[in-house]
Amino acid sequence: MWAPPLDFMAVTDHDAWLGETQICDDPEDPAHDTPICRALRAGISTAAFMEIHGPGTYELRRSAEICGGPDVADDRCAERARHLWPRVQQHADAFYEPGRFTTFTAYEFSARDIATQGNLHRNVIFEGKDIPPWGGSTIEMRHSAERLWEWLEEACTGECKVLAIPHNSNQGMGVALAPMNTDGTPFTAATLTRRARTEPLIEIHQVKGNSECATGLLTSDEDCNFELTSQGGRGLPPCGPGESENCAHPSNYVRNALKTGLALEAQHGINPFKFGFIGSTDDHRSAGGSTDESDWPGAFFGTVGLNVRPVGDAEGNNPGGLAGVWAEENTRESIFAALRRRETFGTSGTRIRVRMFAGWHLPDNLHARRTLVEDAYRAGVPMGADLPPKPRSATAPRLVVWATKDPNDANLQRIQIVKGWTVGGETRERVYDVVCSDGRTPNPGTHRCAGNGASVNLGTCSFSTDRGAAELSTTWTDPDFMPAERAFYYARVLQNPTCRWTTHLALRSDYGASPSVAPVVRERAWTSPIWYTPPAP
Repeated sequence: MWAPPLDFMAVTDHDAWLGETQICDDPEDPAHDTPICRALRAGISTAAFMEIHGPGTYELRRSAEICGGPDVADDRCAERARHLWPRVQQHADAFYEPGRFTTFTAYEFSARDIATQGNLHRNVIFEGKDIPPWGGSTIEMRHSAERLWEWLEEACTGECKVLAIPHNSNQGMGVALAPMNTDGTPFTAATLTRRARTEPLIEIHQVKGNSECATGLLTSDEDCNFELTSQGGRGLPPCGPGESENCAHPSNYVRNALKTGLALEAQHGINPFKFGFIGSTDDHRSAGGSTDESDWPGAFFGTVGLNVRPVGDAEGNNPGGLAGVWAEENTRESIFAALRRRETFGTSGTRIRVRMFAGWHLPDNLHARRTLVEDAYRAGVPMGADLPPKPRSATAPRLVVWATKDPNDANLQRIQIVKGWTVGGETRERVYDVVCSDGRTPNPGTHRCAGNGASVNLGTCSFSTDRGAAELSTTWTDPDFMPAERAFYYARVLQNPTCRWTTHLALRSDYGASPSVAPVVRERAWTSPIWYTPPAP
């Protein structure tokens, strides 16, 4: 299905593999004709991929066959990466068209926790000015996110601006968003400050699954069972006592990290998990806008075409997400500033647009005004921001949220507000349906919308067009506000159900439906949170 072009994009190649792939692609290099390089050029296979990229990703070494000696500080691959970095910048600059298409110089810091193989990856995004020389890959930095933050702080000076975005935390094996440094040591004031300053955003959805939440892992939210990694998209089993590998841990998920952040801020005065949200693809094809369920060709080496049945765990993948920003203009400076201030949203690949503001005295009909945006900026704060101190005249924060459907996809079903807060040092959460489609209203007792009857024909993948709404909006006041407790709020928009990509593939290829994956999905979007901090006692 045709989709409009993206407004902005960053290609984030894995930093630990830059030199290896350059060597294998260079006919003049002695390693060009090694079996590994020949296999790589012949077409990605699991064996070739792991032989080249596995040592740096899962251990602390490089491929001796390609890179040479064992000393990672002086190997040929590290040197090739240093020479390649200016070319990465040149390519980003070559496709930058201010006002039309914005590109960023970027790369992926590919760290892992070696003990658990937990994912500690970060996408490092530079605004575009005074980009520092290559400072070393994940291998040279010994898979340490703390070393990355320290290097960025030291190297990105002058007009240089940078941020790092944790991604794929759902495969973090309990370490990605744990309340400690990524190497397991306790937080220090320096690491808390660097982490909070360097990482204002987090990826909430991508090809390898959804990272918002998982039902049963500190939440009973039924809508958290969405595109969970592995097990055919149904999720890994929860970790038992002492387990950390091949299982799901509460600290893998973003909502739990937001709640943990409230507690950490109360303890340390700094919230290292004050994240805005984005979505991204991570399909390893550099095809950022290829997120349509109806014609997705797959990712990595698990699927290789529109009519090829996926193998292994590939059925559990999904087309990935998209990032949205509310920026004044389509330029590097404006979009980067929006990313920095967290005025962002993420989607599961659909082109839903969503916006949220909060304030103490927003008009109760603000969502219906033609001047919604202007009035909301004047009287409140946008998503990603902090509420100002509560005035004496206010009783609870009021939020206004607006969303519009993807023009080429199903209608919207509901908008929810997800709230997290602290009570006596413990964290809580609640999900409120705040506006329903089809003339329905949330049940005042359960704060839930009744189903709207939207359905999907699994024989044709046609879906209901007479149910749902093209646009939803409301102004909502927190009915359970406690002024002495820290809190956050974010909006989640749910779309009517549609066929999952594997169902489209089964119909197109006569393979039959796969029993290991859900036949339908409810695409969605998430706003960045807005935070409330009570006055000091």
